Amino acid sequence: MRDILSIDVGTTAFKMGVFNPGLDLKCSASREYEVRVYDQGKADIDPQKWWEALRSCCRELQPNLAEVGVLSLSVTTPGLTAMAEDGTALGPAILFFDRRSQQQARRIRHDVGEEFLLAEACNLPVSGGSSLCSILWIRDSQPDVWSRTYKFGHTNTYMVKRLTGQWAIDPSTMSITGLYDTRRNQLSWLDRVLEKAGIDPERLPPLMPSHAVAGTLLPEIADELGLPRGAAVLCGGNDAVLAGLSAGLADPGQVVDIAGTCEIAAVCIDRPVGSPNYNIRCHVLPGRWMTFFVLNTGGKALEWFHSVFCRDMSKDEFYEKFVPQTIAGYLAQGTSSEDELPEYVPYLQGSRYSLEPLTAAFSSVTLETDRQLMLLGLLRGNLRYVGSHLKEVSQFIELKQPIITTGGGARIGGMDLLKKRWMAASEYRYQDQSSLLGAAMLGKMYEDGI
Repeated sequence: MRDILSIDVGTTAFKMGVFNPGLDLKCSASREYEVRVYDQGKADIDPQKWWEALRSCCRELQPNLAEVGVLSLSVTTPGLTAMAEDGTALGPAILFFDRRSQQQARRIRHDVGEEFLLAEACNLPVSGGSSLCSILWIRDSQPDVWSRTYKFGHTNTYMVKRLTGQWAIDPSTMSITGLYDTRRNQLSWLDRVLEKAGIDPERLPPLMPSHAVAGTLLPEIADELGLPRGAAVLCGGNDAVLAGLSAGLADPGQVVDIAGTCEIAAVCIDRPVGSPNYNIRCHVLPGRWMTFFVLNTGGKALEWFHSVFCRDMSKDEFYEKFVPQTIAGYLAQGTSSEDELPEYVPYLQGSRYSLEPLTAAFSSVTLETDRQLMLLGLLRGNLRYVGSHLKEVSQFIELKQPIITTGGGARIGGMDLLKKRWMAASEYRYQDQSSLLGAAMLGKMYEDGI
């Protein structure tokens, strides 16, 4: 067996690591990039930034790439991209918290029927998170792009096409679009939705399992990146699903909380139970699905708080001193000071589960409310919101302990204790680099012939 190159294309950061066949991390590199948030709710990124991050990381890790035999992708989803026949992006990749296609979401829900969508797609289309709505927005608002588009795909579609020249997409990234038969999960589209939406299935990539080989590296791309010619490239999967895989999320009732740019609570289930209050993704494991409850601005809310309330501090001072010290001070007082906290409604970038343009708000703010109390109020509002999902899912499946946490937000001192108080009364266990490891595990599944 040869080494596995694990590639994690995140929303705001790119990570790459070389793993040996035993899944030991040999080396890693990372890069950050900016996304565009503009025009009252649009959110997207130039896909070229993903490619430049890949090239830069390959240069850094060049001495360790000679034994790579397989490339495996973990990707932010959807990253909906309209592409020409050669894979050229015809516009930016639309991100999950984009709000431009609310009108299209309303229309397709009406035309198809919410009851059918919840029963078969197991998800209700929403702006941004469901790429069906973004595709319809492009048709309605950018007819020139629509007419030139050969395929609509997700982040892994773009990367795989550029690496191999082949088209591909997998169920874990496609399952919340409203186009995929998530209930049966047998690599098939929902014909009724395609017909009502007026989308030719030929404009969508071929469906394949996440651990399937989409193709091999194009010789010129292998040379450009300094990778061995002939290395296999897997289709790859959704980053949060792969985070769950790496955390051992395989048995019904297991829970993972991913505290990244957004915060995601996911529960492993053995039968899909649709709800208007959360999404269901297909797991990369057979016979398993995962509930997904997304707070669009988890870590992003802290970035916003820093820029508005703590601009006198550096980024390191804010995350390494101010936030943990504020949490520690609050916890030392017990529950006696909780009434002093302002209420916070956590919709800085809207809600994935509402067609209305929801916004965030603080209330119960007085002259005695300082920025420490504002921060604690924000954290409480976020965690209670995520906890509401766990309460709903616990009505049909018993949740297991511990809850696995991962992501930068989970490393903040005292955050696990706040989660125990405000999100769910559970034990919490932190796991590092989970999406990267999950992609490597896909590579091992391929090498083991699973």
